[in-house]
Amino acid sequence: MSDKNSENLNAEKRALAQVRQRHNIAMPPRKKHSTRFRALRLLSLLIFIGGLFIAGIFGYKILAAGNNISTVKQSILGQLSDLLFKSGNELQGEHEGQINILLIAVGGEGHSGENLADTIMVASIQKDTNKVSLLSIPRDFYVKVPGQEFYSKINAVHAYGESQKKNNGPELLEKKVEEITGLSIHYFARIDFTAFKKIVEAVGGVNVHIQNGFTDYFHKIAFPTGTETMNGDRALAYVRARYVEGSEGGDFKRASRQQQMLGAMLHKVFSVNTALDFSAINGIINSISEDIRTSMQTWEMKRFFEIARQLDTNSIKSVVLTTGPRGVLVGDTVVLGGEPASILKPRTGDYSEIQALAKNMFSSEVGKIINDTATENSSPKPSLLPSPTPKSEQAEKPTLEVRNGTAVNGLAKKITDEFTKKGYKILATGNASAKNIKKTKVYAPKVTHADDAQAIASALKATSETDFPAAEAKTTADILIVLGADAAN
Repeated sequence: MSDKNSENLNAEKRALAQVRQRHNIAMPPRKKHSTRFRALRLLSLLIFIGGLFIAGIFGYKILAAGNNISTVKQSILGQLSDLLFKSGNELQGEHEGQINILLIAVGGEGHSGENLADTIMVASIQKDTNKVSLLSIPRDFYVKVPGQEFYSKINAVHAYGESQKKNNGPELLEKKVEEITGLSIHYFARIDFTAFKKIVEAVGGVNVHIQNGFTDYFHKIAFPTGTETMNGDRALAYVRARYVEGSEGGDFKRASRQQQMLGAMLHKVFSVNTALDFSAINGIINSISEDIRTSMQTWEMKRFFEIARQLDTNSIKSVVLTTGPRGVLVGDTVVLGGEPASILKPRTGDYSEIQALAKNMFSSEVGKIINDTATENSSPKPSLLPSPTPKSEQAEKPTLEVRNGTAVNGLAKKITDEFTKKGYKILATGNASAKNIKKTKVYAPKVTHADDAQAIASALKATSETDFPAAEAKTTADILIVLGADAAN
C-alpha cells in the first residue's frame, strides 16, 4: 500500500473515532471464545480420538481372536480383506436352508481325560425360519474309528484324533457324526470347561429353570426346583452332573440339561443388554481366544453372529438318542482295553432310524422316533409316529441280588420279598462286605439296565451307579442292591 493511501486510511479512522466520541457511540465488543467452550471442544476431540483408539484395539482383538480360534490360519491382513470383500457371502449350508454345526465339549488342560468328548451335539439352524434344533449323541455310543479297524466309544474318537495330530480330533469326529446322522456337517466348534465358565461369567450368569430338583451325590451339589441365575462354576456342575438319583439320573437326562444350558447361553449372549455391554463382549472375546476352536474363518464367524442374533432361542427343539421301548438305541457290554465296558448301539444294527430322526429334527413330531424308513415307492409311507420295540425284542425285568450291609437280621429277606411281589427274579441274597454301610446303593454294571436301577433306587430312596464297587464280590445278577442303615429305617 502507498504512503498516500495509508495516510488517507488513517485519516478516515481518526474521523470515525471523533464522530463516535461526539455522539457517545460505544465500540462493538470483540467476539471471544469462553474458556468453558474451548474446554468442551478439547474434550470432544479427546473423546473422538479415544473412541477411534478403543475401536482400533477392539477390532484388532476380534481379528486376533478369530485368527487364534480358527483352525483355518490366515494373516490379520487376509482376515481384514475377507471381512471387507466377503461380507455378502453365505455360510456353507445356508443356500440349502440348513446349517449344521458339530458342538464338542472337552475337559481341556488340567482335567482327567482332557481330550475325551464330554458332549457331542449337532446344532442345526434353519436360516429362513430362525429355528434351532439340537441332537445329542451319547458318549457311550459304540463306533468304528474312521480310517481304522478298531472300535471305541464315540467320545474317544476325538481323543484318538488329537493323539495323531493337533486339531485332528474334531475333524475325525465330524466324519463319524456325518456317517451316523446322514447330515452334512458344515462346521465344528470345540469348547473346553475353562472357556465355558468364563463365558458364563462374562455375561453375568445365565438363567436356568430347573423343573425337577436333583442332587449330584458324588460331588455333593444340589440343584433345587426353580429358576436360578447360575455362575460359571454352577453352570458347569449342572451340565456335568452324572451321579444323580431318581428321574433326573442317567446320561440321557444329562444330555437334555446340556441342551437346555446351551439355549440359555445363546439367549443371554445374544440379548440386547449383552450386545451393548462392552465389558461383556470383551470378556467373551478373551474367553474364546484361548479355549475355543472352530473350522469357521473370521468372516464366517461374523456372518454366523449376524444369523445367530436373529434366532428364536425360546423354542429350541431337542433330540436325545436314548434306549427304552421307544428309543433308537440298546445297551450292550463289550471288551475295551481288556476290560468289560457298557456301550450303546443302534437297535436296528444300522443308522437308518437315527438318520431318519436327524432328517426330521424340525418336525412337530421331533420328540418321537421315526420307526418306518421305507422308500417313497414302499407301502406304507414313512411315518413320524414311532412303533414300540416288538415284545420279542424287549428285555425282561432284570435279575437282582440283594446284600445286607447292616447288622439288622432279615433285612435282605424283607427287601427281597417286596421286589419279588413286583415281578423281579431274585438270584441271591446274602451279606455285603461290611456291616456298617450307611447308604443303600443300587448297582447296574450294564447300561441296558440303568433305567431299571434308577427305578429301584427311587423306590428305596437310594442312589444308583454303573460303576461296580471294588469291595463287593462280583454277581451274576443284572443289578446288585447293597442295603444300608437307611433301608432299615
